[in-house]
Amino acid sequence: MTLSRMTAPGSPKNSAIDRIDRWLGRITTVGAIFGITVLTLAILVVVGDIVWRRIGGGSFIGAVDLTQLSVMIAASLSIPYAFTKGAHVKVDLLGGVLSVGMQRLLDVLAALFGAGLLAFLLWLTWGRAMEVWGYGDVSQDLAVPMIFYWSALIVGLFLSVLVCLLTAAKIIVNKE
Repeated sequence: MTLSRMTAPGSPKNSAIDRIDRWLGRITTVGAIFGITVLTLAILVVVGDIVWRRIGGGSFIGAVDLTQLSVMIAASLSIPYAFTKGAHVKVDLLGGVLSVGMQRLLDVLAALFGAGLLAFLLWLTWGRAMEVWGYGDVSQDLAVPMIFYWSALIVGLFLSVLVCLLTAAKIIVNKE
């Protein structure tokens, strides 16, 4: 039995970059769906809290804690997804003036700069998260461990760094 040309070892379909791209694409998609689902639940809690305030005169305890955690999860896990889809803001000031090679070089440099900046933020976030974990900080109403908030940010930053590096690699090997 012979392998088809596209699935043979060394073919574009089996390249490491394509496999990593599919893998990161799946992970970031699941993360974004999870983040938006959690955010939707937070919206329902806020709406329920508002209705309960009008009808019953009270409020849900912990609505603020849940909303803050949900927004943190949704934002942190949606940003890497936006990077995988190329949906981030990109300003093209020099596109009509520069050669294709120079445009590719600028795209690679932008992706690498983004990866470096996000890696720096990841390093800073990791340090602060370890302090929060060490102190055992919790949220005000529900005593949700604050490390959950920081963990979402760490995961999002880590995935964003990987996606930026992958983007640079794809441009370099002319996959994009």
